[in-house]
Amino acid sequence: MTFDDIEQVDPELAEDGRSIMFYGHTPDDDQTFTWSISLPIPITENAFLVSEWREVGWLYFKARG
Repeated sequence: MTFDDIEQVDPELAEDGRSIMFYGHTPDDDQTFTWSISLPIPITENAFLVSEWREVGWLYFKARG
């Protein structure tokens, strides 16, 4: 499987608020791509905009593909 097989991207804010973990789900339940980014400052769960970060995740893996 490659990045082209990703069907869904789910971002998750780390507990410390300083990084975001991305999960790229493929049709194969045993194959999930993961990547993360570090943030320059912490953000709170209330400020974590899932849809915007999901778009960042899509852009990241499209650049890799």
